[in-house]
Amino acid sequence: MDRDTPCIPLGHIQTYFDLRKSLKLEADWLRRKSNLSVDDPHEILEVIIGIDQQAFYRNAGIDYQPNEENRFISTQQVVALVDQAVKALKMPYLGLAMGNLMTISHHGMAGVAAVTQTTLRECLEVISRFCDELFPALSMTPRIEGNDGIFAMAEEICLAPYSHFFFELNMVSFYNIMWHLIDEEHHDFRVDFHYPEPAWGNIYRRYFDCPVHFNQPETRIVGPASLAEAELPLANRLMAMSAEKTLFENIPTRAMRFLPLRLRRMLLRYYGAFPSLENAASQMGMSGRTLRRKLAEEGTSYQKELDRVRQRLSREYFARGGQSITELSLMLGFTDSSAFAKAFRRWTGLSPSEFMERNPTTDRTTDRLA
Repeated sequence: MDRDTPCIPLGHIQTYFDLRKSLKLEADWLRRKSNLSVDDPHEILEVIIGIDQQAFYRNAGIDYQPNEENRFISTQQVVALVDQAVKALKMPYLGLAMGNLMTISHHGMAGVAAVTQTTLRECLEVISRFCDELFPALSMTPRIEGNDGIFAMAEEICLAPYSHFFFELNMVSFYNIMWHLIDEEHHDFRVDFHYPEPAWGNIYRRYFDCPVHFNQPETRIVGPASLAEAELPLANRLMAMSAEKTLFENIPTRAMRFLPLRLRRMLLRYYGAFPSLENAASQMGMSGRTLRRKLAEEGTSYQKELDRVRQRLSREYFARGGQSITELSLMLGFTDSSAFAKAFRRWTGLSPSEFMERNPTTDRTTDRLA
């Protein structure tokens, strides 16, 4: 799966851009809600809701007709839509503003299914699953690390030059959701971004009522681990199940039908004990020969997908303050630390030691390899 693979439901992407569904048509409300500071907010509002829909999609290479949401578009086309919006509004930080405008209702049935889960952990797991299906260019992973509960986001398909837009939009949107689901007395969050602070970095502080850090090992929302099992105020299992059923009945999904992505997701579950190609194929309902052939048809291989997963897991290990290269090597299935260090340099251009020096975490002790 690459930037040109049609795998993203158009109906889902319209929740990003059809702000008419959630915007109140008052400039003062827009100014307060989005934190925009402009001379004529009416003009900004007119641009947002007045853009010619046909031209908007046509310029991105999408032959769109009204009521034709049940089709798929590529990551490249989504990026082209973002490019038009950012340039039309002259707002490089548009992701922050749009994310802040998106309410639970704006996420539709996906939002309802998420917030009606019993606990915050279940809510974030549902969001992660929806992201896999509805926007596979990003992955979202909830996890517990010691006293920290972490909701991390990573780029699976290149979103350049607008990677920051998608991280800004989703980080603000899900930060706001968590903020409203959790009692105010437990609002002890911070947000990290893996990229350097952009020229509009000061604007980030308007949208996050918590510490904001850049140049971090990964993009994530961090809060107390104890919140994972906090019962949500809107918990309703029947409603959650109904919302999820309605969502997938009305929005087609295709992402998990792509074999490399299915394999990658499966391998991520086997951190520390990766299956052989034959065993992986068996779990996916095919022979090893068939899996090898189908992956080759997609321009990849079992080893390439395994290395991609290993690279991601090694970055996450260091981001969490991993203690030992030897330990990580064994967990990733390498025969020794030297083999891991050689592979890591091939993936990143850096040795594990160099990588950790550039991405320091506190209280880390390691047996370093050059």
